[in-house]
Amino acid sequence: MDIWQQLNDEFFSGNLALDSRVPVAGGDISDSFRVENTDGESFFIKVHRQKGLLEAEYNNLLKLDTGELACPQALGFVSVSECSALILPFLELRAQGDEALLGQQLALMHGQQSSDGRYGLDYDNYIGASIQVNCKSESWAEFWWQSRLLPQLRMAKSAGLQMDKWQGVKSANDKILASHQPPASLLHGDLWGGNKAYLQDGTPIVFDPATYYGDRETDIAFTRLFGGFNDAFYRAYQQQWPLPAGWQVRQSLYNLYHLLNHLNLFGTGYLNSVRTAIDEVMELGR
Repeated sequence: MDIWQQLNDEFFSGNLALDSRVPVAGGDISDSFRVENTDGESFFIKVHRQKGLLEAEYNNLLKLDTGELACPQALGFVSVSECSALILPFLELRAQGDEALLGQQLALMHGQQSSDGRYGLDYDNYIGASIQVNCKSESWAEFWWQSRLLPQLRMAKSAGLQMDKWQGVKSANDKILASHQPPASLLHGDLWGGNKAYLQDGTPIVFDPATYYGDRETDIAFTRLFGGFNDAFYRAYQQQWPLPAGWQVRQSLYNLYHLLNHLNLFGTGYLNSVRTAIDEVMELGR
């Protein structure tokens, strides 16, 4: 049985109009399609040969669906053998909208905190196509090193990153985060400009999350790494929930994680950026 037959049988009860299937843009990890049922309703279907990736995204979207900030509704997930499909509503999106509302709603979403106060999540997930470790911890500094920087540094060895500065990065991590024990906020986890859009009425919506509970500053830091968020977004966030002192220093440490991940995903074009970021973090941690 192939994934489309499984999808039709398990989720659509035989009402999937397979001849309506059209490939659409949906990222560089999964194949994405617009498809209709026999009632004319449109769905966005993501298909991937690695079962765990889309299952994690399905669970991430369920976590994010708290009502503060819109995300696609996770309608269903099916798998057959090692192939899987994620079913979402098909949404007509546009690139521009109410960025101030996005900032305000992100702050409200960050107000949702883990029930046990610990950082991490009950399951590992993915940051892009990379495994994201979510081992729970009561120490933010320990979590950021053990579950974020260290796994990426280990992978980066094969991308040409020398390991002579590992201990320096760990020392900087421990020093920068020594007295920083933030609330364990619900995070998007992969919040760059390509993972947000707007509905036709301008309402913001975020997607492709790498969700976990952690320091809300990590989401804000990543929005600044590649741009795509305007001043209205940052003003509204700060008005709703101001960032604590020292966020600029921690931002460099947090974005090292994403630069390492880009090195591991996309190759040596990011090697110099990673080396520069490591030197910056080590200097900040002196």
